[in-house]
Amino acid sequence: MTMSSAEHKEVVEFPANVNAGRSYFMRLIDRIGQRYDRLLVVARAPNASERDTNARWSCKCDCGRMVLAYGHDLARGKVKSCGCLNAERIFKHGKSRTLTYNVWKQIFQRCENPKSPSYKNYGARGITVDPSWRDFETFVADMGDCPEGFSIERVDNNGPYCKSNCEWATSKTQRNNTRRNRRLKAFGREQTLMQWVEEFNVPWDRVRSRLRYGWTLEQALTEPPLYERKH
Repeated sequence: MTMSSAEHKEVVEFPANVNAGRSYFMRLIDRIGQRYDRLLVVARAPNASERDTNARWSCKCDCGRMVLAYGHDLARGKVKSCGCLNAERIFKHGKSRTLTYNVWKQIFQRCENPKSPSYKNYGARGITVDPSWRDFETFVADMGDCPEGFSIERVDNNGPYCKSNCEWATSKTQRNNTRRNRRLKAFGREQTLMQWVEEFNVPWDRVRSRLRYGWTLEQALTEPPLYERKH
């Protein structure tokens, strides 16, 4: 990683926030023109969100691809290329056919490739990936290898793919946590309909049909079907 002394001199001041009617200033290092391994910073990029005050930069990789990266990740050497450097390492170490690698690759496809069928549910919704995860080895260091039968899940379904918001989960757990799966209250507790029908060992279709006809969840789960009732 090469950084000229200009990095420490070219500083821009800008209002970062307003608190109690007073603006305070954060100091932003101007990284345009600076090189970080295979990346050349070419422009300032918009922040990931209104709440995210960390500066992002548009960088051109030596391979020709463009990539966005946080300034602190560039400075610490956590992001060194668009991913091509990492791909070379993976190929060299024979990890390109592992389950963990496939999961890692799918994360970027669904979040950054508009042509991906899953993009509408991820990238189009503003779901992002921690820039440091462009390095596959950093991803593995944060998450470990993917266990057989598991996949990656975000704890906060509206949050990014990052170490603090991700865990390995089974497909069943993921179905229970999907944003389309409404949580229902009964017996003083709250869980998904899938979890309720499994707990009471009753058919899904029966409970769902009863709920549509206005039954309470407790009734739908516990009332036996008509043909089983004693007269």
